Amino acid sequence: MKIYPLENAPKVVGIDGKLTVKINPALEGLTATAKMLTEKSASGHKKLLSLEFNWLPIEVVEAYNNAKTAEEKKEVLIKQVYGNCKLNCKGCYAKQDDLFKGHDLISPDSILDLIEEAVKELGTKVVKYLGPSEFFRDKPEHIFHYLDRFQSMGVTLGVFVKDPMFGDDEEVEKIFGGYGIHTAEELVKKLASYSNLRILFNFRTFDTELTNKLVSGGYKGKEDFAGNYQEFQQRAIRLFYKHFTQAEFAKGKESRLMMINAPIIAETVGEAFEIFEYFAERGVPTCSSTSMTSGCGGGLYDGLNDEFIDNFTAYYALANEYSLRRGIISEEYLEEFGPSPYAGINHCMQLCNGLLIRETGQLMRCPGADNTEWQDLITPEELLRHGLVWAWQKTKNHEQKSRVNIGCLAKPKIFTLKFNKEVLALVRACR
Repeated sequence: MKIYPLENAPKVVGIDGKLTVKINPALEGLTATAKMLTEKSASGHKKLLSLEFNWLPIEVVEAYNNAKTAEEKKEVLIKQVYGNCKLNCKGCYAKQDDLFKGHDLISPDSILDLIEEAVKELGTKVVKYLGPSEFFRDKPEHIFHYLDRFQSMGVTLGVFVKDPMFGDDEEVEKIFGGYGIHTAEELVKKLASYSNLRILFNFRTFDTELTNKLVSGGYKGKEDFAGNYQEFQQRAIRLFYKHFTQAEFAKGKESRLMMINAPIIAETVGEAFEIFEYFAERGVPTCSSTSMTSGCGGGLYDGLNDEFIDNFTAYYALANEYSLRRGIISEEYLEEFGPSPYAGINHCMQLCNGLLIRETGQLMRCPGADNTEWQDLITPEELLRHGLVWAWQKTKNHEQKSRVNIGCLAKPKIFTLKFNKEVLALVRACR
């Protein structure tokens, strides 16, 4: 059975077929231009515009670093890292025994210091929290301390969210009750008060059975979520839509909510366009792609076959044609830069003007892959000692020539020249 979360929300399509609100067509919330990518920072450096980061609550950092044996470290990993997320999704990149590659963890405030350095010296405009847990499952005083620091930097913060807590008043009471926040709506409203915060909410299907299946059975040593996840998911979407989308429309601004349809797999590719269209017609963009090649997601990526790629290509063509028709992207943009690896929206700037700081202090080109070629040869100790300005100049992404579309090098089996050519041909055939 399919259930649609925003049936009471009015569509925002005008009589001319264009959307009556502006949609931000970039995952980062920032549309990259050639000028933006190539201009120097105030201190004369190539700009590090987009900085992604991972971290874990300080109590987890200390517990893991203080564990003496491999068995003790694995216990912390399963109970406090995996356990800090209530879901057990198949293909979760975090669910791997060698997640930290033999390194200790560094604290959130140490990572914040590096981000602040990047904002001041390298022109960083947007940052995104990727994991390997849920950003908002921490002590409230820590969460709001971090949010205050990001807001004071003047940087846009995107946080990937999937937590059922945002639709569960009882769970919010347990974590935030002592802080004076007692319901999911009170929590979402508090978060919406941070005007630089964007919510990147994972959504892969309208189907109840499939929704619950996808968040279960991922790691054999971890318990599955007890309950109907879709029920909490859909209430969370309605609350985020009210406070991060409708409240912004009332101010003449874009939605600060984006749906994340990833990873698209054989079971979900048939719904991908329906999801894209459904949320766009209510003013919310969707960022969608196939699985990463990193972590457990590599197994999903390696299992993709010709039938899937044909269906995936057709979806990308539909999404791009729809975005052209609704005015989300322009024909000039698509003709100049080609299809984005994110269906129907703008390209990623990560591989030329971005970087990922892992929770260990390792630097990666992006989260899409985690092989040794994707990792920069800078130790966490060097990063903390010399800082991010020093480290950035030694990275592979710093060496990469900046341009709007350099391709999705982390997923070479999917995003090929042939794929782009076929997508464009299908789009043109539709117009």
